[in-house]
Amino acid sequence: MKASLIKQEEMRLALLRGYNILDTSPEEGFDDITRLAAEICEVPIALISLVDDDRQWFKSKIGLEIDGSDITDSICAHAIAGDDYLEVNDTTIDPRTADNNFVTGDDSIRFYAGALLEDDRNLPLGTLCVLDRKPHQLNDFQRRALKVLAGQAMRQIELHKALADAEVLRKEVDHRVKNSLQSLEALIRIQIRSEKSPEARAALDTIQGRLSTISSLHEALYLTDTGAAVDIAAFLRKVAHSTSQQMPDGVHVTVEVETTHLSSRSASSVGMIVNEAMTNAAKYAYEGRKRGTFELRGERKDGFYHLSCIDDGPGIPNNQTTGTGLGMRILLAAAQQLGGELVTPERESGGELKVIWPLTD
Repeated sequence: MKASLIKQEEMRLALLRGYNILDTSPEEGFDDITRLAAEICEVPIALISLVDDDRQWFKSKIGLEIDGSDITDSICAHAIAGDDYLEVNDTTIDPRTADNNFVTGDDSIRFYAGALLEDDRNLPLGTLCVLDRKPHQLNDFQRRALKVLAGQAMRQIELHKALADAEVLRKEVDHRVKNSLQSLEALIRIQIRSEKSPEARAALDTIQGRLSTISSLHEALYLTDTGAAVDIAAFLRKVAHSTSQQMPDGVHVTVEVETTHLSSRSASSVGMIVNEAMTNAAKYAYEGRKRGTFELRGERKDGFYHLSCIDDGPGIPNNQTTGTGLGMRILLAAAQQLGGELVTPERESGGELKVIWPLTD
């Protein structure tokens, strides 16, 4: 029997640590639960307490300043050793709690009620508990509510783990995509060196440029927290830095873009536009020159975002945005995905490619 209990405790601790929730930052979803538990049970203190082998740690706490305690002072350790619920109406007279430091010290805890946080195998991680500094007793409704809220807290823990697991999977997929793109680029470079036809070499050069663009975008998005909205200013600085490697050495690239936030999909479309504009400028705007400038300007204006790619080359023909080349098709498709418009404003000198799209925030 003793060996069985030890085995169960080992399983419980492995389960707890597998959730990767110990010592994580406070989260509003958990705090909402403890706050509601305190209000329903009409007590000043509520905790989501996770019981480790040598300590208890509070994922959420209302009415208590400390983050946890030694396991010897944990009333929750008694709770997880019993059934699904423990209530101690007066801790000073219960033999399990009478000599507890939280009971005998200053501002002593005189009342405890805890409902277990259990997984689908009925292994307890800890409790959702409510405490008072005077003897107390919950009514039937409050007891039922505490158990229901404990179930909600457990689902919140499971959601926390699912989101963390998804992030790990995303990073693994990103890593594999990056490796695949690099391998494909290497194969095309080998093919270019062995190809004798100038037309075929030119076509392969174009393909390699597109792959390099996609790889640069992926790298920039990978370095961004794609679980949240993308800061377009920070993202475009990364894209411009990466793509500037294709520019002649004497070309100076400047980035002055106002911050806004986009989904990763929309940010990818914007990145494709910038990459295509910079790649096109590298090919045509600085031909026969050792020096030049390329400016990336972005601003919020009247509910829209205006992003301009400006070079000091010979300029862009007025009908450029109606072209049928692959580069222009990429630009138009990216602008369409943003729900925006691609234009080439007239300039006294140089060329400008501008995309305007509506802001949703």
